[in-house]
Amino acid sequence: MAGEHNTESGAEQPVVAERATATTPTEASVEKSSDAVGAAVEIVEEKKVDQQQETVQELVADVVEEEKPEQQQETVRDALQEASVEKVLVDGGMMEETSAAVQQIVEEPHHEASSDVSVKEEAVADVSAAAEPTEAVENNVTTEQANSEPEKSALINETDVAEHPVASEESSIAPPAVADAATSSGELPQYLYNAMEQVAIEQGFTAGKFKIEFDVGSNKGDGFVGQMFKAFLQEGDRREVYLCKIPPLNEARRRQFQSMTIFSRETLAYKSLLPLIFTYQQEKGISREDGFFNVPKCYYAECDESTEQSVIIMEDLRLKDYRMWNKLVPVNYEHARLTMQQLGRLHAVSLAMKRDRPADFEQFKVPDPLDVMMPEGSPLEAMLIKMLTDAKETLEPNETKERTKMQKLIDNMRQEMKNCTDGALAEPYAVLGHGDCWVNNFMFHYKNGAPEHVILLDWQITRYVSPVTDLSYFIFCCTDGEFRRRHYDEMMSIYYNSLEALLEKLGHNPQEVFPRTALMRQLRRFGRFGILMANFLVPMLCTRNEDLPDMDEVAEKYRETNEMDLNAMTLNANQRAYRERMSSAIRDMVQYGYL
Repeated sequence: MAGEHNTESGAEQPVVAERATATTPTEASVEKSSDAVGAAVEIVEEKKVDQQQETVQELVADVVEEEKPEQQQETVRDALQEASVEKVLVDGGMMEETSAAVQQIVEEPHHEASSDVSVKEEAVADVSAAAEPTEAVENNVTTEQANSEPEKSALINETDVAEHPVASEESSIAPPAVADAATSSGELPQYLYNAMEQVAIEQGFTAGKFKIEFDVGSNKGDGFVGQMFKAFLQEGDRREVYLCKIPPLNEARRRQFQSMTIFSRETLAYKSLLPLIFTYQQEKGISREDGFFNVPKCYYAECDESTEQSVIIMEDLRLKDYRMWNKLVPVNYEHARLTMQQLGRLHAVSLAMKRDRPADFEQFKVPDPLDVMMPEGSPLEAMLIKMLTDAKETLEPNETKERTKMQKLIDNMRQEMKNCTDGALAEPYAVLGHGDCWVNNFMFHYKNGAPEHVILLDWQITRYVSPVTDLSYFIFCCTDGEFRRRHYDEMMSIYYNSLEALLEKLGHNPQEVFPRTALMRQLRRFGRFGILMANFLVPMLCTRNEDLPDMDEVAEKYRETNEMDLNAMTLNANQRAYRERMSSAIRDMVQYGYL
């Protein structure tokens, strides 16, 4: 779900819990980390932190003041390479590079350079102030690779906040502490071992001869509804890595955010809904290149709401060189294009299955789980209203039209949310949507520096709704005003053309099933869902993971006092970035007629 995060590098050293003999994970625990770590150590030895910060500020300031806009991006990268300065943050399963922030300063390849020099200078100051080479350094991309492939400068080698945790540098280099399962029941529930044992047997490991190890490190910023563990299966020379997601171990957090409802939905998606989508396409002769098959491989998915036990075990996409986009940087053209294309294919399958297999499709008509997560008078409802109020205040005092519309949205927030997520109101065009379309739920694979494939993670809020809820969610949360000014109409065409092409391959006439005019009407009716999500997501997209609230602490405080800090989600956001992205989203909503 939105806001779900991974292991935090700034937290205590992860613990490794082992099923059988207490031994320490070896080279497999570091999985490609040694090259990147070694490079970072050399940088730390050669450059002092203060000198690096001063160098970055001077070099980028020179670029901003003296270079032409079209020269800035190349010159800044060259300057950074020359200075051997690279910032890597491993936090909540994310690695955020200095080059990503610099890319934001000098503008992405598909945008014109901004003329707002003061904004660039402030961003430069933020980059240099954050550049602490002693932070953890993670896996796959070396400094040389990052410099040779500029497109990757806003990418994170580590994976999804909701799906893929990583160990910190310390735990990757030094042998982690080892805890026997019998002595760590509070950290590692028995049902997690049982699930991994079943996977081991199914994957050909010999009963009684394999070991199970877990990297454990869920801490601050780990999100609302789940925790992640990296599991290792070993028998002799064979060692395999899996990713396990379970409900929060903290009971207060598990109850407050209705984690079991969410895990039940994701289990349904991986066990039933997604396999049906894949089988239907295969029976229709659709290849993986032409259809929607863009999810991680799932080895195990079970949920028992009565006992509050659930485990979802997936492949580790990092081993296939998938990476995430840096959430602090608005998504660029190529990544947005690829995402919109796949959303078109996902929705096309629903529209075709409804006609071809109506009986099978009935189970796809799942309601919005947020209705369960946010009962009337709940702390989550209060938080959303507070964040909508904060969003309204990003507007200028004289923007009376926009302010009036936002106030109406605030006054009717609960009903607006229900209307936007009611599949019956979207018929006959309702589809099974992904439900949580923001950058931390996507991973990308690259060829020659360009994204060629995207995987959609975290199906915890998949629901039967208007297809435009996914589109509006993604566009208004993950892109900025400048991107929408240039590419909004094109993105909608890319989406529709992709949907149209797959519908035809599945044997249906798009003009009968979902004409383009119907898409436009759906946008006007349900497009405001994007601002309801943006008011919640944009603050997190403008906040470093280490500055997000500790959700265990938030939940415990609420249980003890029945009070929640309504400012917690926006308190540590980059206020300039937040105000700019939030206000532009509101203005665009009004301009397009969605609000």
